[in-house]
Amino acid sequence: MKLLAFALLSFALQVCSASPGKAPAAPGDPVQKIVATYGAQDSGTGADRGETLVAQSSAPSLDSTSKSQGTSGNGAGGPTQSVKVSELPPLSITKDWSDRAYWLFTFFLVAVGGLQVFLLWGNLRAIKRQANQMERQTGILEKSVALAEKNAETARQNIEMFISRERAHLRVDLMPLEWPLPPGPAKLKYKIALHGATEAYIMTSCARAELMDSLEPPDDAKWWPAMSIPQVISPSNRVVEGAVEGIFPKMSLEQADIEAIDAGKKFIHFRGFIRYEDVFGTERSTRFRRVWELSSARNPDGTRSAHWGKRGSPKDNSET
Repeated sequence: MKLLAFALLSFALQVCSASPGKAPAAPGDPVQKIVATYGAQDSGTGADRGETLVAQSSAPSLDSTSKSQGTSGNGAGGPTQSVKVSELPPLSITKDWSDRAYWLFTFFLVAVGGLQVFLLWGNLRAIKRQANQMERQTGILEKSVALAEKNAETARQNIEMFISRERAHLRVDLMPLEWPLPPGPAKLKYKIALHGATEAYIMTSCARAELMDSLEPPDDAKWWPAMSIPQVISPSNRVVEGAVEGIFPKMSLEQADIEAIDAGKKFIHFRGFIRYEDVFGTERSTRFRRVWELSSARNPDGTRSAHWGKRGSPKDNSET
């Protein structure tokens, strides 16, 4: 506020000094105090006019005195004196309580800002520590998850090993034929062996002998008749025997059929399956497909050795 008042006062004095008809003051005459009083009356006497009092640090010049006297002797006209201040009086600026309050408030703001910076720095360090801890915990968690998955896989494998050891496994073995077969009804024998410590519950089964012209039999949807086996095969009776009467489409073989088989023109196929359920409630199946194969070499007595050989796809000879 004091600076604003000082600027306004300087501007007013410069405006007054720039007015027309005013002579500039002589240099070297600093004015200390100015009091001017003007009065205008209709009479021209000096007693009735206003007087001007100028306090100076030195005596006024001769020109100014003569001008003042000439003006006093002239009774016509009003006061036309002009005063110009060549130098401003010295100003003393003192600090009051508002300045101190401003500096105190500024210091308070600086202190608050510094405190905020300190707190933010502390929070940043805490966040960084938490991030490092979370990163370490994430690594530990990943290792724990990997270990848990490995343990779960190991447990699953152990369970599967236990089930595989304890559950029932059925295997079908075909008994060799007495070759050469005599003419008449043919009887093909087989046996079913149980491997495992628990029972097998038979659901469906089939065993079928066929006489065909091809060594590789085509797929056939005919699955009959059923095997002559019990509904439950237990560890107390692990081997069950059965037989198929007749070779489809003939119930009894003729001598011509036997000679055709011996010459490699006809082939005896034996196929079937067993679908069962183990004690763990899982459905299993055993499939087989065989063909009676004669060797090319003959024995000294003219006979030929033979055996049951696998035929078909891996699915036709599988155990699950």
